[in-house]
Amino acid sequence: MDSAALWKLSYGLYVVGVKKQEGQFGGSVVDAVAQTAAGDRPVLVLSSMTNNLTNTLIKKEEQFMLSVLPANVDPFIVANFGFQSARDVDKWANVPYSLKNGLPVLDCTVAFIHCKVVESKELGTHTLFICEIIDAQNGENIAKPLVYADYQENMKDSAMEAFKQFKETDKPPAKKTEASKQSKETGKSPAEKKAQWRCSMCGYVYDGETPFEELPDDWACPLCGFGKDTFEKVE
Repeated sequence: MDSAALWKLSYGLYVVGVKKQEGQFGGSVVDAVAQTAAGDRPVLVLSSMTNNLTNTLIKKEEQFMLSVLPANVDPFIVANFGFQSARDVDKWANVPYSLKNGLPVLDCTVAFIHCKVVESKELGTHTLFICEIIDAQNGENIAKPLVYADYQENMKDSAMEAFKQFKETDKPPAKKTEASKQSKETGKSPAEKKAQWRCSMCGYVYDGETPFEELPDDWACPLCGFGKDTFEKVE
């Protein structure tokens, strides 16, 4: 099966914000979201990767916030919430956000939606959460929402480059113009750096010290749990 064919499905891209502990929050990028009922009590469904900490936190707290990403979103925001685990990093410390109803909302959001879980169903690799929409408001960003297919075609490489810079400097990358200037000054290009491998299922980028080819055959992606055969070399 060619998993890239599934990228053609017209999802949006969103960031989940969920309580982790007092004063701290977890979160991740999600795409499988849909409104399934309207009326006085509108219903939304979210499919979340079972192995993610976000999934565990949603099950515990039974509520979360969705920030709708805009088409002009900084690629680092996607990388920050999509390419690393909240088990290891305070993702929200890296981005501008505010609290709405006690949960984090990105400052750049097109809209935010507060959801309460009313039912869930295990689907193997994912959990399907059926949610009542408690609140929904437009954000200040008037850009169009980011579509998953556009991200795959136009933004994924920029997101991966932003994440590489973040891992190297331990701080959010400079704006694109500043990064280009630094590249010219140092004379270094991304091609001169060691090869990296990306999980085609969740987008996680492996950049550990052990060469990817030397990892054991039973090694699995730390985010989604899929094996080595789902990884693609980042050129």
